[in-house]
Amino acid sequence: MARINKLPPHLANQIAAGEVVERPASVVKELVENALDAGARHVDVVLAGGGIDGIVVRDDGEGMSGDEALLAFARHATSKLTRIEDLDGVGTLGFRGEALPSIASVADVRLVTRRREDSGAAVVDAGVGGARSGGMAGAPVGTTVDVRALFADLPARRKFLRAPATEVGHVAETLTRLAAAAPGVGFRLEHDGRELLALPPVRDLGTRLAQVLARGRHAALLPVQAEVGGYSVTGFLGRPSETLASARLIWTYIRFGARPDAPVAGRWIRDRLLLRAVLDGYASLVMRGRYPLAVLFLGVPPGEVDVNVHPAKLEVRFRRPSAIHTLVVPALRARLAEGLAPTVGTPTEVRETPPAYVFFAPVRDEDAPPTPSAPAAASGALWATAPRGFGALRFVGQLFDGYLLCEGEGRVVLVDQHAAHERVVFERLRAEARAHGVPRDRLLVPQTVTLPPAHVATLTEHGNALAAAGLEGEPFGEDTWLLRSVPRLVRGGDVGELLRTLASDLAEDGASAAAERVRDATLARIACHSVVRVGQRLDAVEVRALLEAMDGVEVVAHCPHGRPVAAELTRAQLEAFFRR
Repeated sequence: MARINKLPPHLANQIAAGEVVERPASVVKELVENALDAGARHVDVVLAGGGIDGIVVRDDGEGMSGDEALLAFARHATSKLTRIEDLDGVGTLGFRGEALPSIASVADVRLVTRRREDSGAAVVDAGVGGARSGGMAGAPVGTTVDVRALFADLPARRKFLRAPATEVGHVAETLTRLAAAAPGVGFRLEHDGRELLALPPVRDLGTRLAQVLARGRHAALLPVQAEVGGYSVTGFLGRPSETLASARLIWTYIRFGARPDAPVAGRWIRDRLLLRAVLDGYASLVMRGRYPLAVLFLGVPPGEVDVNVHPAKLEVRFRRPSAIHTLVVPALRARLAEGLAPTVGTPTEVRETPPAYVFFAPVRDEDAPPTPSAPAAASGALWATAPRGFGALRFVGQLFDGYLLCEGEGRVVLVDQHAAHERVVFERLRAEARAHGVPRDRLLVPQTVTLPPAHVATLTEHGNALAAAGLEGEPFGEDTWLLRSVPRLVRGGDVGELLRTLASDLAEDGASAAAERVRDATLARIACHSVVRVGQRLDAVEVRALLEAMDGVEVVAHCPHGRPVAAELTRAQLEAFFRR
């Protein structure tokens, strides 16, 4: 028997389809992207049995002639490429043709399409056996694709699909992401006769996000916009206090040089480089293992990105990865710092809320219901404290030897003394590192610290970044680190424990972590090991010094590890609780 055989066409098509069509949501993504490329202004998606039994996608975009409709089911048929050089300038989502043959190889498909100049619509029926003309029919201008019995002839593939409700959830999430990139297009989703999603056309991305996100989430979004070297980033950032257990609400799109006001702003991608840049932008504001909400559109000059590295075009390859990091990280940090700065002026007016037993909810999981006691503020700022800052608060007392109870102009503020001091020291260390280096003391006798070999390798990888933070050293065998200098702030402390904790943190981040991220992680750990802790009593003078110091740093809403520094309760909320 020959070791190498040419696969039959129907089998080759089904294998190729597996790269594009994984589940009903994959079909919806491809067909809706086709509709958007055809200039649709309204797209309807109708599911039956979770999309497993049936998927219908209707649009009012540009239709096709009978010959074009039949050709669209031919393998590798396309309308946007005529030569190899065109790959660098692809600016569409996937105009009719690329996905249809893959879908037809794993399902029964009927396509009905009509151009504006035609009196009737062309019909094409397709399946595993190929495509054939179905004649003409009456239909409005646009295209309808009816997909039936997905994976019916492939039981091994079908058994991997989830329950209908789960599959519908994936479709809804996919359609929502597509809708965010096309606010001027109306979308509707129906399942088994029940309307699940209705998004009429709106004027801009901000209004679209108000349609698709929970009220508490979209109300405090910060717009962001920046451009460097022909690359641009625009979009919205969620507040660090509203995080999730996964990155599912970090939506990243690529624009391929398209105009910001184009009907479709970009293609949704799942790119690790771009995700890493977003997370670096939120560094020191979000706790480890938590993820922010962000919707970002990356504009890339033509020829600077390769879109042909993933069958479903979900991943791309940038020609200059460093340019992405250089653009995104500073843009996000600057905008978040501006939004997290303490407000100065009159207190933010908030609407009264029903009494609640849970006063403060700075972090909420995606499945938790909205907390009535934490209304969205009317300000742009993501944090508002006493009108004249923390220094203007009156210190009332210390709770549980760790929390400062303060009062100021119509509100009560609770401050986590460790988190607050940690943020203050971290910001000062970072400023010193950027200016002239963190103050350090050289050890007369180098200190040896025993570590797992993998952690020694991690410290060696990031030796320069550690030295910039005052921790100069070198490997001394496979399981020992020789420490030659320590930051002055931790002199006399347990530097060995600091180094072990830091090595563990860096090992989790991976060896490819950027030098700036390593430096900040190091400074955050130094700050954590050098400040007051919960359980430590503070006198009034120490409290006053801490509150005034908090007003002197750029960002004070969270500690460097993402925990909230303070929580507040307005007088109106307090009186509502006691039903006054």
